[in-house]
Amino acid sequence: MDLEQLSREWTIQAGDTEARIAAWDSTAQDYLYKQKHNFTDDPFLHFVAQEVGLTREMRTLDIGCGAGAYSVALATRVGEAHGVDFSPGMIKAGMDYIEAHHIDNVKLWVCDWHNCDSREFQGKYDLVFARTTPAIGDLGTLQKMIAASKAHCFYCTIANRQDRVFDECMRIAGVQKHNRNQKIAYILEALNLMGYSPQVKDIGTVWQHTKSLEDTTTWFLGRLQMDAAISEEAQNDVKEYLSSISTNGTVYEHITTTLTNIYWHV
Repeated sequence: MDLEQLSREWTIQAGDTEARIAAWDSTAQDYLYKQKHNFTDDPFLHFVAQEVGLTREMRTLDIGCGAGAYSVALATRVGEAHGVDFSPGMIKAGMDYIEAHHIDNVKLWVCDWHNCDSREFQGKYDLVFARTTPAIGDLGTLQKMIAASKAHCFYCTIANRQDRVFDECMRIAGVQKHNRNQKIAYILEALNLMGYSPQVKDIGTVWQHTKSLEDTTTWFLGRLQMDAAISEEAQNDVKEYLSSISTNGTVYEHITTTLTNIYWHV
């Protein structure tokens, strides 16, 4: 396979962009910086610190940054930490946090990486990363990521994932799970074809999420409609299921996942 063939095969998944933005906006508060986002306990930050000597002379870019938790964490070790995301709700939540905590070396702004002008970012960053985000969705978005970096790139994605509650919602709604391993294969193939030597590290982890029934319903229905239209009947069935498993108006989600971390030097 060459890059031209890879570009034809690896394409951005079609879906409702407005539904995607609304879904991410609805859960912005969950993606703020927390104490767990440190270089000892967070596997991704630990991996970054192992591979790169972070200094105050460095500028970083987080593609698909959400509410900027990882930029806030990196800001303790680098000179400037920037982040972009297509969700206005995420960016507002992140900037509110940054202003409230008087963090002066983090900047976040709304940007759809799929459609942005890469010249705004080209060659401006010492370290560029994208962690568990759909922002890197085809060869073009990966190439824009690489072009933004002067030295280091990190990509982290979910290889395997089992959601105890959401997987059942997908079954009820008739939505199929994504083939996550295919995306990893495309990225590694692209990097090899471009002459890079990526390092790969898989890390298993467990996430526990607790949300109100109302917030869970909004978030899950939004996620289900990111890639396909869901009938009103299916939406009602999902609502009934979530109500049936809630405890005192709360839904508890248990997620078992394997994260694949990829690092390469440009």
